[in-house]
Amino acid sequence: MKSVSGFPRARIAAPAIITAVALAVAACGRQQAEEPPFPVQDANVPRILIAPFENMGAPDEAFLAAGLTNEITKRLASLRGLGFVSRNAVAPLEVGQRSAEELGRELGADYVLDGAVLWDQSADPSQQLYVEARLLRVADGAELWSDRVVRPMSDVLSIQSAISHAVVDNIGVAVEAAERKALDVRPTDNLDAYEAYLRGLEFRASYELRELQLAEEHFDRAVSLDPNFAEAHAALSENHSVIFQFRYDRAPQRLASANAAAQRAYDLDPNLPDAHRARGNYYYWCQRNFELALSEFSLAAHGRPNDPRIIESIGYVLRRQGRWGEAIEALQRAASMEPENHDTIISLASTLSRVRRYDEAVETCRRAIEIAPDKILPYAHLARSLILRDGAVEEAREVLDTMPIKDPAQQAKYLYDQAIYERDFDRAMNALSTVVKDFDDPIAEIEFTKSLAECECRILAKTGDQSSPACIDAVESLEQKRNDSPGDPAIHAALGWAYALTGQKEEAIEAGRRAVELTPITADAMAGHTYAVTLAKIYAWVDEPYSAVKTIHTALSTPGWISVSAIELDPDWDPIRDDPRFQELLRMHRSGE
Repeated sequence: MKSVSGFPRARIAAPAIITAVALAVAACGRQQAEEPPFPVQDANVPRILIAPFENMGAPDEAFLAAGLTNEITKRLASLRGLGFVSRNAVAPLEVGQRSAEELGRELGADYVLDGAVLWDQSADPSQQLYVEARLLRVADGAELWSDRVVRPMSDVLSIQSAISHAVVDNIGVAVEAAERKALDVRPTDNLDAYEAYLRGLEFRASYELRELQLAEEHFDRAVSLDPNFAEAHAALSENHSVIFQFRYDRAPQRLASANAAAQRAYDLDPNLPDAHRARGNYYYWCQRNFELALSEFSLAAHGRPNDPRIIESIGYVLRRQGRWGEAIEALQRAASMEPENHDTIISLASTLSRVRRYDEAVETCRRAIEIAPDKILPYAHLARSLILRDGAVEEAREVLDTMPIKDPAQQAKYLYDQAIYERDFDRAMNALSTVVKDFDDPIAEIEFTKSLAECECRILAKTGDQSSPACIDAVESLEQKRNDSPGDPAIHAALGWAYALTGQKEEAIEAGRRAVELTPITADAMAGHTYAVTLAKIYAWVDEPYSAVKTIHTALSTPGWISVSAIELDPDWDPIRDDPRFQELLRMHRSGE
């Protein structure tokens, strides 16, 4: 066991519909006058980096170090007089890598808190928990405070409070009475419930279904052991909402469970930021009620103004509302608080790309790749941004060629899209061959199935027709999904495209229009845009060029993942490629870009 002096280095649209969606052009372009719905931080307050505490025990006890870091972070994130920067990493830095003060300087922090945790279950019950922590000043590397304690496991909550108070006192942060209360919060007195809660948080860090199911089991256990554990109810609600959002389970009971757990957390503690965040995620992910979601996230931010995840969530809602400038501001703020969180940086890059600030989007994607070279989405977003910016297909292909091979079901869609842009239909079919069932694409807003992709590819390559098995399966499977979920616009949009490819004109237009009716751009600036583009493609394929041009004009006039460069490459637009109105539209928007 290292002493404090040898402290471990911290590791880190039909005319009526066209008119409706066209109204969004002005709405999305309006400058919002009100202040952003999150607290504006004084740029002069000191900033602290809370590095992940090191787990000095067995690997299956890593949840405790992660939980301790998370709980201390939540306490300090409630203070308005303290700026916050966090390191998003699975494990602390190994000894011999960047020192804590070097890391703090690199991330723009004035102070660094790091530590280590050991849960020795073989020791005497009064001495099972070992925690050491220290506070460093980045400017000169001075150690302002350190402590090392050996306590019973039941003292874990009081240790978190003691470390939080030590940080505040040694930095000299002015703390209001309500904020001091947040430092001393004790979410539960049931140690087993708290352990189950922390283990659940560890599993929820992944968005894989099995991991989420395990997280649910732990959160269920936590609230069963302590029915008054508000934070565990909030975490359980968010877990249900994530499962619903990722289409793992869209049964009515899943919705009811997410709502009930969020409401229970709120009833137990109406001022708990976690309760408001859980309600916000329920409204955002499950109900698509962005107004209520924003209200709840704003309340959460009021109680915990320096929580990057809450600020990031506000950014997500703002862009759905078409408040793009404010969304970018929120995401930039969240990224400044977690400079090494590639998820936040990719969300920022995606938003920049949608508003056609392509150079910034490309630069931001490259930054995400530097931070997380083993992740898939930074490469996919960079390739997309390069195509959108200037149709750089070769450069985009080179990017995707360097993408780590991790999830064939997810990567296949990006490789397929790239091959379609290059009109290399053999390579596109080869990409599909790696998919066993369907794509796993977390950035998709349309139910683009494997059979639909194969149908599209064979028709574009002229190696199949409307009666091919893939096309028949695409239509039949999507019809079944529509019958099961008649209110899901993503399914209507995909089915409309399948109908268009198979020559069913009236059905195609009806399905495409239904998607736009369910979610117009004015209701959801992101998904609504995708459905408008799909409707335009449907019009192009069913010989309605006037409606296609009108609808794509709307899409090119509002933020979204479409550009003249991408349209010029995409064979989906070939049916109207030579239409003079279409050519004039592209010339007009090309000069605007």
